[in-house]
Amino acid sequence: MKILLISDIHANVDGLEAVLQKHADADRTLCAGDIVHYGLFPHETIAMLKAHNVRCVCGNHDLEILRRAKEGAEAQEPGFVRYTLERLTDDDLRFLEALPRTVNFSADGVRYCMRHAYHVEELTNRFLLSVLDHDAIRAFDSRWERHADAPEAKTKCFLLGHSHTPSIVHVAEDRFVYNPGTLAYRLGRDQSDYAPVSCIVIEDGVPRILHYDWDNTRTVWLRNSMDF
Repeated sequence: MKILLISDIHANVDGLEAVLQKHADADRTLCAGDIVHYGLFPHETIAMLKAHNVRCVCGNHDLEILRRAKEGAEAQEPGFVRYTLERLTDDDLRFLEALPRTVNFSADGVRYCMRHAYHVEELTNRFLLSVLDHDAIRAFDSRWERHADAPEAKTKCFLLGHSHTPSIVHVAEDRFVYNPGTLAYRLGRDQSDYAPVSCIVIEDGVPRILHYDWDNTRTVWLRNSMDF
């Protein structure tokens, strides 16, 4: 099976399209949250996720947009919150509101649990610093028991987003954490702010981090025309 894992799109529909086109043959495509906010094409991003049947969880920025939507776009200061709310339809907001916090599934002998984030410094970063540290293993196990639906699974893997840093972490022989990084662009206006996007492809249980350039022409033009 081929699984495409993405995260933290932040309404960069052109980055999303670039990755989806590269992996149109994926058997399953997953997004670990932060679909909207800070990017320029929130409605188009949600439409593309729907069109490609991408299974998503809700991220902290998605929750923030939903919270602020209750206040109304007219109550927002000019900026990306107001910009996003003015472009999302009622159906888009319902899509975000319906997103689960957790998705569990199995593939190729691995039990996966996808969420957007935990306490990143407690989980992912500690794993990166000390992969075989027993405290990290206990942290993994306690969260697996809390959020996964198969505590007896032989091989366990968390799929996380939030950090914008792609990583493949071996916590132990049978415990893993994958983070695909981000499809977003940075908020500046320099060409260096439009870096390649990243994703993880898992084929027959084996993960790879991949980076892709994307056509930023309309994003650069539109971003440079904005006054915030």
